[in-house]
Amino acid sequence: MRATAPPLRSRSRHLDASYAWFAGSLGSWVGAAGMQQVLFSWLVIGELRVGAEWVGTAQMCQSLPAFLFLLVGGVTADRRDPRQLLMLLHVAAGIAAGGMALVVGSGSLGLSILLIYALCWGTIQSFAQPARDALLSEVSGGDLMRAVTAATLIQFAAAALGSGMAGRVAHFSTPGALGVQAGLVLSGLVLMWRLPIRVARHPSGLAESTLAAIGDGLREVWRSPRLRPIGLLVAADGLFYMGPFAVLCPLMVRDVYHGGVQDLSLIMMAVPIGTICGSGVVLLRGGIRRKGRAFLIALLGVALCLVTLGAQLPLWGFVAVIFCWGIFHSIFFNTSRTLFQETAPPSHRARVLSIHSLGLLGMAPFSNLAAGFLATLVGPLVGCALAGGAMILIVSMTWIFTNVRHLE
Repeated sequence: MRATAPPLRSRSRHLDASYAWFAGSLGSWVGAAGMQQVLFSWLVIGELRVGAEWVGTAQMCQSLPAFLFLLVGGVTADRRDPRQLLMLLHVAAGIAAGGMALVVGSGSLGLSILLIYALCWGTIQSFAQPARDALLSEVSGGDLMRAVTAATLIQFAAAALGSGMAGRVAHFSTPGALGVQAGLVLSGLVLMWRLPIRVARHPSGLAESTLAAIGDGLREVWRSPRLRPIGLLVAADGLFYMGPFAVLCPLMVRDVYHGGVQDLSLIMMAVPIGTICGSGVVLLRGGIRRKGRAFLIALLGVALCLVTLGAQLPLWGFVAVIFCWGIFHSIFFNTSRTLFQETAPPSHRARVLSIHSLGLLGMAPFSNLAAGFLATLVGPLVGCALAGGAMILIVSMTWIFTNVRHLE
């Protein structure tokens, strides 16, 4: 007898429930990651008070696993059930944050321990990002632009709340803040377990070696006239923007504005709050039609924000520019991620999306290390202006000499 498909309304309710549990799990993970961004930076600049070159090195260690393992994470998510993989990663992240809380609480914190912790957290994140991207496609209900934009809103709302919570709790107790971070990320394990969807794997790719599977994903991106230029520009974003945010901005808080952990959390909150506002507008508009044009304008906007930061604004101006950075980042993130989601074939989706993440996060170790040494040579203010100027040149050349602005 021929099997009948479940009623459309039933399938719609199933997808709505799936997206709700997915969104809750995403919020717990990104909230913990928002806390991590503030707490790790504070451990480096506030607790250990190391020089600029070591700030860059520490941030490089946190981002280096993305360069090494993101593509492996994409292949793993294509071969395994990403839901089960994410459950394991929630546990691992909770253990890492809880362990660091014990280390800091016992007074045993040292630079070597902090660097090991950074490598562990970065490795966990490298496997989580592609699995979550692949799962988003399964729970989107067919409207990828809306699903991506809604996920972006949730992601950066949680990041802002996490950053604010980290600053408030760490003002009284850094170990306590790390303990809260561990509890938050572990709460996502329950939400992911409740996710009813079971993702179909693609057995045709299981016999490939990991390197061959990575090569297939890279070829998919390189051969695509839509994905190749976007992927290269995402890599430029990671190279010129990640270091200024993760290294130069915290150094400015400490050395230019002489602030503490609450000032640092305010700066770290400003980007996700700006991203929330920008994503909300995109969601209300029903998406962006000229994605390529908006993508380039967003990159140019962030570059101008960096140049402006070099002028040593008052603290409120610093926060305002970082907020504008977040607005432009929301447009960049929504357009580039949607182009990748729409173009990636289902059999290679996670590994293709991992290349998007690699472009953004994989360049971060080089960006962070360079930003630390650049701050030592010319200071964080001039370093921001130089990074912004370089991206203005790249975006201008792309606008003139390529067809990226015409992508829909």
